[in-house]
Amino acid sequence: MPPVGLGANLAMLDGADLAHALLDDAVRAYEDLMLPRSARAAEDCAEVLDDLIPPTDC
Repeated sequence: MPPVGLGANLAMLDGADLAHALLDDAVRAYEDLMLPRSARAAEDCAEVLDDLIPPTDC
């Protein structure tokens, strides 16, 4: 690029786009692992809570 400032701006934009792409993929991969595990844990906790607190008859 000629020294008019465009090269640095493009490099910064390319870096930001790459970071977003990598982060999006990483977050999706993490969520694919975390969400099912968290759902199972929440269900287990709800079952234990039902065992600990008897139903109330109003």
